[in-house]
Parts: sequence; structure tokens; C-alpha cells
Amino acid sequence: MSSETPNPPGDGSVSETVRIEHGDGSPSPSHAVVEAVAGVAGVDPIDLGDEAGIVLYDHVDLEALDTLVASQSGADVALTFSVVDYEVSVDATAVVAEPVR
Repeated sequence: MSSETPNPPGDGSVSETVRIEHGDGSPSPSHAVVEAVAGVAGVDPIDLGDEAGIVLYDHVDLEALDTLVASQSGADVALTFSVVDYEVSVDATAVVAEPVR
């Protein structure tokens, strides 16, 4: 399940904040990161590199992220990192991406 918090109507920009839940039938944490960053960048996840110029492996090891979050199952986990002009937060159940302010 995902949710986006849109900008005010008529401002012509993409969503300010995108939240993507992960785990238990939802995408993995790494896929949630891809979806959230693509959502806040206003592009399809498949086109993230081509249209937004964002290659996530340049910023975070997505396999290590999945391993870290999985190893903390049932525990509190909270990670925050920057990807280009976006801040990405990962917790035990969701990923939130938003523009750096």
C-alpha cells in the first residue's frame, strides 16, 4: 500500500512526500525505496535512472538494506539517507521519501 501527500493544487510539482509500506505481502524494503524515490521524483520506477538520473546503487546498497531490515524483524529499525535531492527514511514497515528542505 502506498500513499502520497500532494502539494497544494495548481503548483505544478510532484508529491512532497511519498510513503510506501513494505514486508508481509508488500514490496521488499529495497523495492519500496525505488517506488518512493520514483514517486517523489514524479517518474515511473522503471524510468528512475533514465528520466530522473537517479541510480540508487550509487547511494545505497539495496541488498544490504533488505538484509539489515530483515535481521531486525520485530525490533525497531530506523534508517535515514540522502538520494540526490531527497531524504529517504526506512523503518520496520515503510519507506518515506521527501525532498530535502
